[in-house]
Amino acid sequence: METKILKELGLTENQIKIYLFLLKHPESTTGPIIKGTKIANSRVYEDLNSLISKGFVSYNIQKDGKHFSSSNPEILLNKEEERKRQIEKIIGDLSELKKQDSETTMAVYEGFEGFKTAFSKIIEDCPEKGEIKITGFPEGIYAIESLRTFLINTNLKSSTKKQKLKVLLEKSTKQTLGKDREKEKFTEVRYMPRGYISPAAMDIFEDYVYIFLWEEKPFVFMIKNKKIADSFKAYHQVLWNIAKT
Repeated sequence: METKILKELGLTENQIKIYLFLLKHPESTTGPIIKGTKIANSRVYEDLNSLISKGFVSYNIQKDGKHFSSSNPEILLNKEEERKRQIEKIIGDLSELKKQDSETTMAVYEGFEGFKTAFSKIIEDCPEKGEIKITGFPEGIYAIESLRTFLINTNLKSSTKKQKLKVLLEKSTKQTLGKDREKEKFTEVRYMPRGYISPAAMDIFEDYVYIFLWEEKPFVFMIKNKKIADSFKAYHQVLWNIAKT
C-alpha cells in the first residue's frame, strides 16, 4: 500500500504502522498493537500519544484499560484541506513581505537582443492608454539604419495599445527620426536644442525608468521605484515645457 501521503502529512514509519493496524483492528489495546506492529513498548506509547494529538487515533477507557481506534480515513482529506489553508495563508504573508521588500527592482539587458527585449517589456508592462515619457538619443545614433527601423517598428506595436508617447528629441533630428515619429497616431514630439539631449535615451512610465546606452555593445538599465520614476517624470516635464514643436 502507498503510504507516501501519510508521510507527507507528518507521520513517521511507526505511526503509519500503528494507524494502518488500527484501521484493521479497532478497539485494540497496546498489547495487540505491539504484537501486530512489532514496535517496541516504549515507542508504541509515544507514537500513540502523537497520533492522538494529530487526530489520527482516538481511545476509550474500559475496565482493562485504554482501547484505541483509528479515525475515519476521511481525516486525510480534512488534513489536506487544513494544510492547503495554511499554505494559502503563508503565501499571503510571504507575498506581503515580498511586496514590502521589493520597493526597488533593477535589471540589466545587454547586447542588441537585450535591447529588443527591454523595448518589448516596456510595451508589455505599460498599460493600455498609458503614458510613456521618452527622451531620445542624439542625432548621430539615429544614423544607424537598423536601430532607426527597429524603433519605428517597436513604437507601431505600442500604438496598438493606444499608449501615449511624449517624445523629446534633439532639434537636428526633426527631418529624420522626428519626421517619422510625428506621423505616429499617439505620439507627440517636441525638440530640444543640441546639447540638451543626453547620450543615453530614457523611457519613463508608471514606476519604471529604462535607460538606454547605444554603444558597441548596447546596454539597458531598468529601475522600478516609484520615487525615482516620479523624479525623472518631473525632470522630463521641465524639459517638455521648454521644448519646441
